[in-house]
Amino acid sequence: MTNNAAARQEPDNPYALIGSSPLMKQVYRLISKVLHSEANILLTGETGTGKELVARAIHEYGHRRTQPFVVQNCASLPDGLLESELFGYKKGAFTGADRNHLGMFDAANNGILFLDEIGDLPLLLQAKLLRVLQEQEVRPLGDTQYHKINVRVIAATHRNLEEMVASGEFRSDLYYRLAHFPIELPPLQAREGDILKLANAFIQEIALRDRRPGMQLSVAVEQALQRYDFPGNVRELENCLERATIMSETGLIDRDVVLFHANERPQTGFSAPVAVSKPAIATDVDFTDPQLDERQRLIAALERCGWVQAKAARLLGMTPRQIAYRIQIMNINMRRM
Repeated sequence: MTNNAAARQEPDNPYALIGSSPLMKQVYRLISKVLHSEANILLTGETGTGKELVARAIHEYGHRRTQPFVVQNCASLPDGLLESELFGYKKGAFTGADRNHLGMFDAANNGILFLDEIGDLPLLLQAKLLRVLQEQEVRPLGDTQYHKINVRVIAATHRNLEEMVASGEFRSDLYYRLAHFPIELPPLQAREGDILKLANAFIQEIALRDRRPGMQLSVAVEQALQRYDFPGNVRELENCLERATIMSETGLIDRDVVLFHANERPQTGFSAPVAVSKPAIATDVDFTDPQLDERQRLIAALERCGWVQAKAARLLGMTPRQIAYRIQIMNINMRRM
């Protein structure tokens, strides 16, 4: 589901994106800087933070808006198939290639190619992608000749590419080629004041789509939405409200039809307010235990790493900035125990 229509009704939200928190205003500022350049862009952030929406906004409001916007998820296809999808192939290139096939780079010529989950790209394809980006030319499988293309690449990942470079899982030269202009998208929990704006926009869009005018959230639901930590970010919020509108028998969405992720809140669907005091958690606590809430899991990881943020971030698969967000918003005292 897109939220462009709803967002355009909000004068404070540029680029058809919803949110006016300080962190999103910083994202808007970065978009404005890179919008009309030719620099490649690397979008980072947790799953569900809206990386594809930002990529589409850059296309829609940039100078290539009349040209193609092509999306390829690098984690969705086997290695061999992904190569042929990216670069195309000639008839007879392999068994079953009974016709010429246009690759994603050719399909996006003069426009933008959005490479989602770039961190899952195999090393062999990383080398081939690097050459395409350096030379702006591509050679389909089975062809002997390269041909020129004009494609701007926006890549996205929820993984820490810097750590993958250090471990040899991702090429450093490709990383620097992709990350001409990095933009990190904040987790929903860190976007102060944006949850209800997003929730109301989603409700309006769903009501319009399903021809159910007058849908609105009860005060109890609004309070619960603001208490919940949304580990799945904006995508989880959207899915939560999609289900709630289906279950609601009236125009008022009340707390009895709003359920968060089943593994998180199986009974009531609501999280209790997060305590601000720092609980004592032993160093032998398993930080991967699904029974721990996010704050407890973060503290357990910090305990295990001697309260060194960078080590805990690596342990949890976060960037240093992401773990800093959580430490700040969860009011965790970083005094070592």
